[in-house]
Amino acid sequence: MIKDNQPHLISVIVPVYNVEKYLRQCLDSIINQTYRNLEIILVDDGSTDSSGIICDEYAQIDARIKVIHKENGGLSSARNAGLDVCISGGDYVAFVDSDDWLELDMYERLYETSKKYNADIVASKIYLEYKNKTGFLNERYWPQKVVTIDEFNKMRLFKDVCYQRLYYTTVCNKLYKSQIFKKLRFPHYLYEDVFVILDILRAASVIVLLPEHKYHYRQREGSIMYKEFSDTSLDIIEAWKYNVLLLEDWGSQYIDLGKMKYLQAHKGIVNKIVISDNCSRHEGILNQMQSIIRENLFFIIANRYMRIHEKIECVIIACNTRVYRLCYRLLK
Repeated sequence: MIKDNQPHLISVIVPVYNVEKYLRQCLDSIINQTYRNLEIILVDDGSTDSSGIICDEYAQIDARIKVIHKENGGLSSARNAGLDVCISGGDYVAFVDSDDWLELDMYERLYETSKKYNADIVASKIYLEYKNKTGFLNERYWPQKVVTIDEFNKMRLFKDVCYQRLYYTTVCNKLYKSQIFKKLRFPHYLYEDVFVILDILRAASVIVLLPEHKYHYRQREGSIMYKEFSDTSLDIIEAWKYNVLLLEDWGSQYIDLGKMKYLQAHKGIVNKIVISDNCSRHEGILNQMQSIIRENLFFIIANRYMRIHEKIECVIIACNTRVYRLCYRLLK
């Protein structure tokens, strides 16, 4: 176990919004970390339940906790508020979503690895926590031993980001050297992690992947990722449009990957709309998605990165969204 006089400070940023049911488990897993030199920043993002009160209660228990109470501005706003407080003093930054929890040795393990390899980012594997069971995220793709990615091969990780296999876009299963976030902030969009993933990869010289599960990611229907289609769902398209622009300096193969994800985002919006009970309300957006897919159908068919079943789905969408809706509902 690492002693309390550890020279490097880890700033742990926890955005909090209406999670009174889960918050204590989350905070207990942070304050009981075997790595003790933590600065724990709880950002109460205008909670209307007792979450803010619980934050203040824990601040009385543990002097390492700082609480920020602010008007509701969303996840990005809360994370940025935490970064604005900590970034000038801490050596490392970590993020935790307030309905998740950590293995008690997570930050000790990640910190020791960062020191050993002089890594800018260290990432662990993730448990998926459902109501009645624990699952694993892309288990078969993750390496079974410590893997180091340096400046010369880190862009290979982008393929794994695109295929949602290895390097997850979430920021919460990682430990970062704080210099990465000196200037970088989260944009005020849904899917903010997707927006910043390439900026983060560009800022890091050495990235290490650990073979152990250290982060527990709670899967619940009320969370942002499980909501039905709304206008903010379109943010995923903007995120990949932004990333395609960043990839222009990294060669055509990466641009094609980024464009694939951009078009997959359109197909994802179609899926959200066709399974909704009020599909007809979003017919205009559905037609826009169809038009983009139709205009890029040759690229989709020729793209070596897109799977066969996705190409078939895009062909059906381009021809007739009603037929696609029927097929999708029958198969799903």
